[in-house]
Amino acid sequence: MRVEKRVLNDALRVLGKVVCQTSPVELYRSVRFVGDETGVLAMATDSVETVSVKLDVFTDGTVDFCLPFKELKDQIRASRSELVELTGQSIEFPEPPAPSANSVSVVLPANFGELLALAAPIVERHDYRRILQGINLSNAGITVTDGKQLLHLPSPLSLTQEVTIPFPSALLAAKPAEIGTLRVWDDLFDMEIGRFRWQGRVLEGQYPNWRSVVPPAQSHDYSITLHEVETVLEWLKAIPSQKTTNGVELNVMPDGSVTLVSCIEPNFKLNTPATVTGVQPRAVLTLDREIILRMLLQGYHTFKAHSDGLIPVLATGGIGRYIAMPIRTIKTDPINPELKEEEKMEATNHVVEQTTAPVANPLDELGIAIEEFKLKIKAMFEESTVLSRKVKEVALVQKQKERDFVQARRAIERIRMAI
Repeated sequence: MRVEKRVLNDALRVLGKVVCQTSPVELYRSVRFVGDETGVLAMATDSVETVSVKLDVFTDGTVDFCLPFKELKDQIRASRSELVELTGQSIEFPEPPAPSANSVSVVLPANFGELLALAAPIVERHDYRRILQGINLSNAGITVTDGKQLLHLPSPLSLTQEVTIPFPSALLAAKPAEIGTLRVWDDLFDMEIGRFRWQGRVLEGQYPNWRSVVPPAQSHDYSITLHEVETVLEWLKAIPSQKTTNGVELNVMPDGSVTLVSCIEPNFKLNTPATVTGVQPRAVLTLDREIILRMLLQGYHTFKAHSDGLIPVLATGGIGRYIAMPIRTIKTDPINPELKEEEKMEATNHVVEQTTAPVANPLDELGIAIEEFKLKIKAMFEESTVLSRKVKEVALVQKQKERDFVQARRAIERIRMAI
């Protein structure tokens, strides 16, 4: 079988997202080629997902063989011709399950791959909650969240119930732009878009109720629309990134402009023209630098917020709805250690006046003590809530470790049987 170097390289770029080159099982680090002169499928699997790409090749008959992924990459680098000749050995390759009779078939729009590319950066792939590592599909469209931000992209998907697919690494590498089909049955899915096909299992669990997070329209009382977006993007990129919170303040000025201030470097500012409608905000709107960058890059230039800063911010102007939680910042007056002599004397006189003041009313002291006690009780309840949540998180992590252990043991058993 002969295939163009460019075609093979594009296929390996997609299949490389599934192939496990360090696996002791030869099947999981190999690529299977099966087909005839009308077309050959290049397939790879990791025992959970199976990805295949249809190739145009030159062959005289039916082919069905496997080659290690690394060997294929070496052949591409070593070949001086535009055509690469491939031959390999046959390996027992598991056939993906076929859709059942009761499967739900959904037509995917031509821009489905582009929509997933917009949603993918928000997915937290290392979240301990497995369900948040995927992308939720429903009849309302595509939804992703990491707990701090949420993006909903409307898309006509005629699904009877929500499904959450794993992170689509191979699909993002393939970049298909044709109308496709999604079939869902039991806990399995089969997605086919043009020459690309992806089969696997949907993620288990209930996806968070994202509709309850979307703030109603009447909850926002002012909005900010930025005009010089390119200038703002260059300014944001100049702020050094960091793993912790990297807030950026959007200060509304009296002349209607907006001054951006970095929370980690207060002297780093940018005044940019904007359109501000609604009431004057009482609290400064502060958002994470990465979130603002992503919003602007995807075309969300208008930020709708509440003047008190306690309600999620809704960004509009893009394809869908981008929602993010504002950062609450508490500013304190800096302490000047070098007081003048007069200020020291005033402070001393003030202390003397306080010590010589008459004793407060016992009823007032009792009221103050009761209020302090209430605050302590409230703090204890909040701490108990946090502790209970952490206990639940630890239990979930433990269950996930147990499932990983079982899967590892099964994998070892399969290796022993293969040996």
